[in-house]
Amino acid sequence: MELKAFILAAGYGTRLRPITEFIPKPLLPLLGRPLLHYIIENLFKTLPLQGLALNVHHKAEQIEAFCKTYFGSNQITIFKEREILGTGGALKNAWHYLKGTPFLVHNGDILTNANLEEALYFHLQRKPLATLLVREDIPRKNLIVDPEGRLIGLEEKGGLERGFTGIAIYEPEFLEFLPLGFSSVVEGWLKALRAGHEILTYPLRGAWFDLGTPGAYLKALFFLLKTQGETVYVHPEAETENLQFQGMLSIEKKCSFAKGSFLKNVVVLTEGETISGRFENGILYPGGFIQVRPEEFLEREKEGYAVGFGGSERRFYRQANRSILMKDPQKENLERTIQYNLYLKSKSINVPKIKKIGEGEVLFEDLGDLSLYSYFRVFKSEGRRRRVLKKVLDEVVKLHTLSLDGEAPYFPPFDYEHFRWETSYFADKFLNFLCGLRVEEALEREFDKLAELSAGFPKNLMHRDLQSQNIMLKRGRAYFVDYQGARIGPPGYDLASLLWDPYVELSESLRGWALRYYIAQRKRIEPQFNEHLLILSLPFLRLQRHLQALGAYVNLSLFKGKGYFLKFIPQALFYAMEETALLERDFPLLRAYLEEAKRILKRKGLFEEL
Repeated sequence: MELKAFILAAGYGTRLRPITEFIPKPLLPLLGRPLLHYIIENLFKTLPLQGLALNVHHKAEQIEAFCKTYFGSNQITIFKEREILGTGGALKNAWHYLKGTPFLVHNGDILTNANLEEALYFHLQRKPLATLLVREDIPRKNLIVDPEGRLIGLEEKGGLERGFTGIAIYEPEFLEFLPLGFSSVVEGWLKALRAGHEILTYPLRGAWFDLGTPGAYLKALFFLLKTQGETVYVHPEAETENLQFQGMLSIEKKCSFAKGSFLKNVVVLTEGETISGRFENGILYPGGFIQVRPEEFLEREKEGYAVGFGGSERRFYRQANRSILMKDPQKENLERTIQYNLYLKSKSINVPKIKKIGEGEVLFEDLGDLSLYSYFRVFKSEGRRRRVLKKVLDEVVKLHTLSLDGEAPYFPPFDYEHFRWETSYFADKFLNFLCGLRVEEALEREFDKLAELSAGFPKNLMHRDLQSQNIMLKRGRAYFVDYQGARIGPPGYDLASLLWDPYVELSESLRGWALRYYIAQRKRIEPQFNEHLLILSLPFLRLQRHLQALGAYVNLSLFKGKGYFLKFIPQALFYAMEETALLERDFPLLRAYLEEAKRILKRKGLFEEL
């Protein structure tokens, strides 16, 4: 079939002034890409389009330049309006382009990830004059429909209320109900109804945002961050070394910051300037700042504002009394969290203070939003990274040199059985499920050997999941979270997790410095500490850790619905292949399996970086 799409992109964006005095609404940046890019991408991804057009008026030259730069001059037809024509007049003005085929109309200020092909199939099956995509959760419910979803009108009594999403599918005959000049599509709907035509509605499923207000813009942008497993986005040319921040952050333009500047829950649209001051909850634009109430863009539930989105199944909520409420459905995990926390806190290890314990929940002190992961995402200089790593390593050394006394809870051993569980996890999730590879008996023997070697190195109390998202930074101090999996195991596993973390890439010089610093600090407390055994253990423990991570990323993304973990697989696989190259004499078959996995994933087109 033949289908065209038309994007309404001519509006002034009055509710977003003064931002739209600089940027037209369809070009509002969202993590480095304009809103219009997301709209066009979703249209081509979910629909069998034979043509795409849009209208322009306000800041027309910017939108035209974007279309030409990113999509070429021939892919998009542009209708320039000397005077703005409204939603109906814009379609009538494009009559010669739209006639003869069904067409979808999409407002230029709507962000959605919905599969629009479902609505198209419905429209083609039922053959109404128009299908309006609707939702029940839109505050302004401006449509009245009957129980079968037929449009009755706008103010009629006795029907069901629905909100129009700004997306609709029309038969070309609908254009006959629109006059020349300025008009609204609503006028066409009502004329068509009076003429006896059927207009149906169809529920739009998936995420949907109307970016018509500053709060809605922030909400949409922070939603995109969370769907990518991030809390910050930084323009590649922004200079952030002087910045301090908390919460969600999106620096969309090239800019710099004066010393002492602070941002929290802020989007930066200012370009080419040095920003100075403290800004919370809003939008920085050229020449000013728009304040937005947190409830307009943060996810609020009865327990508080939802925070966190890592690999855990636990839920976290920020409450008004500078506290974080953690709900854990797994009783055993919760009990370990409490036991380990109280003991580590009593030994001056930096973990969040417990304020209150309830049924299935714990109230902690609020450590803020700044994880080591987010810190490394924003700050790239070796000097700044070294300073923060020093604080982290000081805390790691305290943990690793802790002498367990009679009051210590039971910390299970990180022994052969657990190392073998990790490699079985890797084989099941990564090799078998993702790559379709059958594990040979000879590879199982290599896993046995890796587990025996890893379990044979000296042990101490360890975190066991010491990656950058499990380290929080507050007031110049590093804190451990997600420590309920702590065990008695080799310290090199923690160091592998921290310094060869697939989430963030550190330079070889920084890793070398960090290892030397850890060894020096540890020997200061334990002069007998064997640094040679630590160095010897690292390739084996790094390999073990990366195999575990590959299994975890597949499980979290494809079994737990957290797709953003897929993006970490290329780096983890690269690290694992590096280690098997070093240890090829010990693990030749594992190296061959990883090479084959790389070829399979490239062939599937899953990872461009491989």
